[in-house]
This record gives sequence, structure tokens and C-alpha cells, in this order.
Amino acid sequence: MEEKRAVEEVEEPLVQDQFEVHSVVDDLAEQLGKSGERWLHASAAKPKYFEFTPIELFAVTERMSLAEPTHELSADIAHLVEFLHCVKNLKVRGARGYIGTSNIVWNALPFSLHLCKNVLALWFTDCDVKMVSGLVNIRKMAKRIVVHYSMKNIEDLLLENSNVDDPNLLDRWQRIEEVDFSFNDIVSIHSSIVLLKTMQRLNLSHNKIVNIGEQLQHLAFLTELDLSHNAIEKIDEWHTKLGNIKILNLAGNKIANIHGLRKLYSLQSLDLSENAISEMESATAVGNLPLLEKYDLRGNPVLNTIEYRTRVFESFGERFTEIALDGKKTDERERDTVAVRLALQKAKKEREELAKLRELQIGERIRFLSGEEHFARSV
Repeated sequence: MEEKRAVEEVEEPLVQDQFEVHSVVDDLAEQLGKSGERWLHASAAKPKYFEFTPIELFAVTERMSLAEPTHELSADIAHLVEFLHCVKNLKVRGARGYIGTSNIVWNALPFSLHLCKNVLALWFTDCDVKMVSGLVNIRKMAKRIVVHYSMKNIEDLLLENSNVDDPNLLDRWQRIEEVDFSFNDIVSIHSSIVLLKTMQRLNLSHNKIVNIGEQLQHLAFLTELDLSHNAIEKIDEWHTKLGNIKILNLAGNKIANIHGLRKLYSLQSLDLSENAISEMESATAVGNLPLLEKYDLRGNPVLNTIEYRTRVFESFGERFTEIALDGKKTDERERDTVAVRLALQKAKKEREELAKLRELQIGERIRFLSGEEHFARSV
């Protein structure tokens, strides 16, 4: 999806007083009066993001609270309001530091998005989501939300500065499908994540998460989860925490033992590249997963193990030809080797089962004969 810069930037806009608020908003309104409708038509044919800065949105928020008419017809604020009502893909791009030589911090100005009634995709980058309010309409309509370099706590966005202790008392994001909170400073997954009940795909990569907690189990529609490049070391019975996950990315963490993934029976793709897996016992722990087709262990110490690939393939039993290990399925030599080993395992198992059966039959016969002998002596 393309991005589009909203308007030409006002040079070092100082919006701390009423005059500058009018100046910024009138400039936006004039430009959108000239090109806003044309942009909306083009975006309908080929979806793209319309981009504002936090300063511009702060000015709009302040201007709407003044309830004063503009003096220039070409700068009629109705053009701006109508555009915000109609835009479907909205991006807010902030910046770090101060505005020019002023003492105003780029991302320290609060703004509201209450005028946005039809936004389907919302994107924040280099902002502070704690400054955002007025998401009531967006929660009803949005299908996709992206937040990069803009938050430390998930609740800063989802709770929207409310004082409610129980997130279930707040309005949910009714149509949300995809959430991308990657490249932030998130340490834990807050209970407010339940407000994204219909979410199917969640990207939390490149954060500081150590433990996923218990909150994701409430997201029944979640099938794709990206936790790559965090600080996860321990996986503890994740089947009780994730449910119906089909695609799981854990690349770039500090994981050594993956036994906690053994019961994720819906899993189809598992990326564990660039971790600390060194034992073959751990690498083969997911061989029982019936739907797994993609399995990536590249960048782990276990790759140095003799016959690493054939031993991992072997752990999948008769399904081994369906598995793409480290991006590649078995070659002819690997297929032959694994097939022979599985045949030997099967023959060994059959011999062991037959031996157990014979032992059982002999035991029963001995007990039967002992019973007859005892009966004869008693007579």
C-alpha cells in the first residue's frame, strides 16, 4: 500500500497560540479543498495512506474546539472535515526532538481522531500513542492498525487514557484483523489486548518481550503470531496460552528448549532460526505435530550435529516428505536415508511388540497351568 504525504509542511510551525493554529488548519483546508477529493478517488482505485503530522492533527483538534468560521472561502474548514470523514487509510508520522528552534517537542502535543469516521487502516510511526484520543469511530471500522517506534505499553493505545481497571468494560475494536506493534519498546502483553477480539494476525517482533503471559489465550481468531527478535528464553506449555495458532515466528530470541510447543497441534509453520537450540532432543520435540509443514532452525548450534537434517526429518515419521526444513524439503539421498531408518524402526517396534505379546501369552499359560496344578493338589 502506497504512502502519500498529506500536504507541504509548514516551515517550523509553532502552534502554541491561536494564530498559529488557524494558520496550520487554514493551510490544510485550502490544499484539501483543491486536491482532497481527487486524492480520495485515486485512493479508492489504488489504496494508499494519507499522511499527517501530530502537529497538524493537534492544530485541527484545537481549531475544532474554537468553533470560529474561517474568513477565506478557499480555506473553508469544511473541506478538511469532509476529508477526515472520508479517508480510509491514515498515517500519522511524528519526529523526535524539538520543532526547529522552539521549545515544543514534536510528539508532546495531544490530538484527537474523532473526525475520522471511515478509517480502515491506521498507522502511527515515530509518535507517542499516549497523545492520541478520539478513537471511538476507528474502533468500529478499522481492520488494520500499525504502530512503530511509538509506544512502550499496549494499554497506552488500547485503553486510551481511561481509568477503567477491566478492559472488558470498554468498547472493542469490532472489525480488526491485522495488528502490527513491531519495533517498539513493549515488555509485556497487557490484558487490554482482549479488546482486539477479532484479530487474526499479530506482529510483536522487535520488542523487549520476555514472557507472553496469559492474555493471548482469549483471542480465539488469532492464527498468526510474530514474536521474533524479542528476549524470550523459556517456553512453558504454550498450548494453554495460544490456542489455534497456525503460523508462529520466534526467530532471534534466546530459546534453547522447545518442548513447550509440543501440543500446538494447529501449527503449520514454525520459525525458530537464530536461537540457542543445541540439543537434538529439543530440535525434534515438535515432530509429532500433525500439520506442521515449515520448520526453520537456521542459525542454531544444533545445525552442527552430525546428520542433523536426516535426524530431524526422521522425527516426523511417515510425514517427513511434507516438511520443508530450513526452507528446503528432502533431497533424494535424505529421502532414502530416512526411509531406511523408519523401516528399521518399524521392524524393531514390531519385533518388540511381538516379544511382549509372546511374553504375555507365556505368562497367561503359566498362570493357567499353575491354577490347574493347584486345583489338582487341593482335590
